[in-house]
Amino acid sequence: MSIAGNKPVSVECMKDGKSLVYYASHPITVRINKGLLSISVRGSLIGERLGEVMITPRSRNGLLQYNNISYRGLFKVIPNGRSLELINIVHLDEYLKGVVPPEIGWAGEPEFEAVKAQAVAARTYAMSRLAQYPNRPYDMKSDITDQVYHGVEVETPLVSKAIDQTRGYVIKYNDELINAYYHSTCGGYTDDIDEVWDKKSEPYLRAVNDSGFCSWSKYYNWEEKYTAEQLRMRIEEYLSSERGKVIRIGDITDMYIKSYTPGGRISELTVQTDKGSYDLGRDKIRWVFKRSSNPEMILQSARFSVKLKKNGNGKVEMVELIGSGYGHGVGMCQCGAIGMSRAGRKFDDILTFYYSNTNLVKLY
Repeated sequence: MSIAGNKPVSVECMKDGKSLVYYASHPITVRINKGLLSISVRGSLIGERLGEVMITPRSRNGLLQYNNISYRGLFKVIPNGRSLELINIVHLDEYLKGVVPPEIGWAGEPEFEAVKAQAVAARTYAMSRLAQYPNRPYDMKSDITDQVYHGVEVETPLVSKAIDQTRGYVIKYNDELINAYYHSTCGGYTDDIDEVWDKKSEPYLRAVNDSGFCSWSKYYNWEEKYTAEQLRMRIEEYLSSERGKVIRIGDITDMYIKSYTPGGRISELTVQTDKGSYDLGRDKIRWVFKRSSNPEMILQSARFSVKLKKNGNGKVEMVELIGSGYGHGVGMCQCGAIGMSRAGRKFDDILTFYYSNTNLVKLY
């Protein structure tokens, strides 16, 4: 692992409970051998048999680089089995500057209030999950497991201004930080959290009518078409993985929706075959069907209707899903927030619309 700084850095190493400090103006190489670390600069070994390494910029505006991406804050490198684990220790608002742009997408002045809403939602999400991994030395993962984080490379002046103007603001319900879930496009309605996932009901995560504010999104309406064979293979693959054994469902003879969530997503769908029936539903159906054109990508949303084409023997030949929305549908609709911002709504109104019965509180 190679780590560099745009300016000189200090390298603090822990060895046998003691701290050793080095200084470097060139990239640092960290390696692991038998669970311990070694560091070298320009090919020269400067420390070995180390428990952890902390790399800190020596100047106020110093940045650290890994894989050609720059980051604010500090880097901690620790052993993780036979590999290395890199942790970026960074101030919350500087972290948000690397989170909000990839989460909200491109934005200009008309979308500024939506960017502010996204900043508050992302801050709330992060603060509500501090110490969520009690056995790991970090609070957040840098991908969709938590929030997408891309460091300095994605920072923009508009987003940084939105973060600064909402500094310290979080969303609370009954004086507790909320689970500030958000998604791209609700397609007309958000949904109750307990209808989408196996999670407890929350009074602030309920289905709300988006009033078409996200209708400008390219995912507001979509269609996916499958051959019966395509769909059969996807269902068998998912069920086999879920049950830990090979599942063969047979030929599909029918497929119909038994119930919807309050927000119009699939609650329960039955696939009828010549060997039996299979019930699917809720958000996991997106992982079952995936997209017809790209099985590596999950279905846009679980908000769809079904249209079948059958042959003369009554077996299904084609399945068409006519859907709306992109994402799980819980909490704030990002495209809806952008639509509201363009219509003149302020960030606090946007947030209290999508997160019902909540209050904005300034913590710092």
